[in-house]
Amino acid sequence: MELALSSRFDPRISRKMFGIAASAAVHVALLFFIMFGGNQFGIDSGDTPTSKLVLIEEPDAEQRDGVDLAPLPAGSTTPSEVELDQALARLAPPPSDTIEDQAEEPGPVDDVESPAPAPITIATAEGPQSTVIMPSTEQAALARRLEQLAAEALKSSRQEVTWEQDGRQYSALLIRERANEGTALERVTAQVSASDHGRQMTTMVNLNRLAFSQFTQMVDRWDPQVAIHDDEIVGRFHTNSRFSLLADSRKAPKFLGKVTTTARSFNNESIGRSRESDIFRGGIETGTSEIELPESSQPFALAPGDEQARVHRLAADTRIRFFADGSYRWTDLNTMQSQYLNEPIDHPVYFIGSGKAALHVQGVVAGQVLLYSPRLIVIEGNLTYATDPRTDADSEDYLGIVSDRVVEIPGPAITGGGDLEIDAAIYAGRRFVVTDIDRGRTSTLRIYGSLAAGTISATEPRYATKIDYDTRFERQRPPGFPSTNRYEVANWDGQWTQR
Repeated sequence: MELALSSRFDPRISRKMFGIAASAAVHVALLFFIMFGGNQFGIDSGDTPTSKLVLIEEPDAEQRDGVDLAPLPAGSTTPSEVELDQALARLAPPPSDTIEDQAEEPGPVDDVESPAPAPITIATAEGPQSTVIMPSTEQAALARRLEQLAAEALKSSRQEVTWEQDGRQYSALLIRERANEGTALERVTAQVSASDHGRQMTTMVNLNRLAFSQFTQMVDRWDPQVAIHDDEIVGRFHTNSRFSLLADSRKAPKFLGKVTTTARSFNNESIGRSRESDIFRGGIETGTSEIELPESSQPFALAPGDEQARVHRLAADTRIRFFADGSYRWTDLNTMQSQYLNEPIDHPVYFIGSGKAALHVQGVVAGQVLLYSPRLIVIEGNLTYATDPRTDADSEDYLGIVSDRVVEIPGPAITGGGDLEIDAAIYAGRRFVVTDIDRGRTSTLRIYGSLAAGTISATEPRYATKIDYDTRFERQRPPGFPSTNRYEVANWDGQWTQR
């Protein structure tokens, strides 16, 4: 069936009025084509259209005196005058500010059928930004560069740098975020830009300043008379010098995490067929950058202390004993006067020695505690957590032991026989010492946490040593624990965003 719309002219009706009527008829026909004939073309008025809407510009009504419409598809019905009036009432032109009119103004139209005018282009918003995954070689090179730049920018809060690498020009804005309290890690945000065939590419890289507590074991100067033999180190190991290994047919050291050294090689005094892959389970990298040890490790040097923290300042040699309920007792070893405090708090507790004060410590620690002495800290017995983080992931017990010079484990007359357990991050700026090593070995020194030192003494034959890393130190450090001069990429998707 064909649908024809026509008008009978009264000679008194103006040409302009006819043009207006013809324009309305065209829109009504288009609407009914969609309503009644669209189903044949896969269009359902109840479904969301899947094709773009194309608006066709209507010629000026004053320049038209008639219009011929294409017939409706088969199966359509002729609408009544009431339906036409209702459709015309619902018809409304689209908002003009959403249409970008690029069609030329049409000329006069005769009564003969004219070709369809050019469609109007609809302006659309720019699509989402595209991302490109970097090749692994570029990721590794960029990460190394940013870690180096972050370390060089330690004294500034904001730095802009540019460089060229593999024929590409890079620029970066590095913004330093200092730790806002004693357990936080210092951060650097790097906004990196590069260009590729005229397109601007950007990426965002977050870096953390490594604390010494993030190394299972870190040694500045390896004692050449000390060899790692019957030892197991779980986690990251670093030394600023050559180190020595000793393996035989019965025993061999095990490094279960990555090993790095600034030296180009290490001393291997192994006897037998122990393979390096069996010793260095997490791999080994030589010739890395040096990690500097600070001359002084004052707890509040890198970050402000918690205003609600409890700080005990000690001017004389003091013995400190911790208890599982959060209480502790400390005794002045010059006067032998003791004080006891049974008021656990949810904020850090600091014991700060001054001058030549030495701190002697043992017990069960509950809460966040830091021990600091510029001269000497002596571990006289087991130091463990009230809530063991290895069995309870919600443990909030942290212990830091920091001395600018020496951390010492005295002889069996003080520590007793058998194994010695230490749950703590330990930092000894000069030396970590185990005394009376010439005694026959009967036990194991187990450290759960980390150990950083200028150098370490031998522990055998008195102790076989096992150091197991406390993974919580990846997220936060014990309060006031010192940080290294090294940064490491902490959060990065390895992608460029193209604009």
